[in-house]
Amino acid sequence: MTQPWQHEEPEPELPRVRPVIGWPGGKTRMLSHLLPLIPEHTCYCEVFGGGLAVFLAKPESRVEVINDINGELVAFYRYCKFHLEPLLDEIDLVLNARQELRDYLAQPGLTELQRAARWFIRNRISFGGMGGDFAVSRLQPLGSRVQRQLAIRALNRRLDRTAVENISWEKCLAIYDAPGTCFFLDPPYLDSGGRAYAGWSEHELAQFAAAVTRLQGKWIVTYQDCDQVRAAFAGYRIQAIERANGIGNNGGKRGRVYREVIITPEAATAGRARRGASA
Repeated sequence: MTQPWQHEEPEPELPRVRPVIGWPGGKTRMLSHLLPLIPEHTCYCEVFGGGLAVFLAKPESRVEVINDINGELVAFYRYCKFHLEPLLDEIDLVLNARQELRDYLAQPGLTELQRAARWFIRNRISFGGMGGDFAVSRLQPLGSRVQRQLAIRALNRRLDRTAVENISWEKCLAIYDAPGTCFFLDPPYLDSGGRAYAGWSEHELAQFAAAVTRLQGKWIVTYQDCDQVRAAFAGYRIQAIERANGIGNNGGKRGRVYREVIITPEAATAGRARRGASA
């Protein structure tokens, strides 16, 4: 029983869960195209996790797995899931300041907890989430510290029963492939993702396509719209999408678009897949 001198803190009202980090190639702008394509499944596996836009937007699955080869990114998600309060303590009272970014670049942390927290702060206050240059805006307010913490609390709740992996895409496919699995795959494009990831070679893309098309489970692949990916997935359903180029439209520039494709296992209609039309 609560004593008169004891006061329990009320549970904060959490916002709708959404990505808490900035990540190159995030799929937030493509959700309206991607979510309807997710088939019935038992296990959902996001092999190249990044900012988790699709995972956080879809309904919860019976079994869920998120994976990424970036150890710093995965460490942050693991602290969100398993050590929420210490993580929030570490990022509390950190200013949206250029000097904070400089300090955390010079000293990324002495403990695993500090490294995860400081990686997150560098991501949030740097340009494009790249962790290098301080983000400056004359039009938009800086991120709210309070909202940042509430967003992490919401993510903690969403990750409650989710497996968090830090393995190669090849191993992830081998472990979780089954007829009841749905894989969402957004691998590195031929373009570099800056500090976040290196761009793939054409050979790596071809190896990836060969592995994906042998899967027992269902799959959805997103990639930049290019001849190489169309050749690698020839014969499969390819849908071309144009989306706003987020970073490319900063600094007063508008109207830039980025062309991507969504590829699914269904066979393409003859003569249409090459143009990227839905089959």
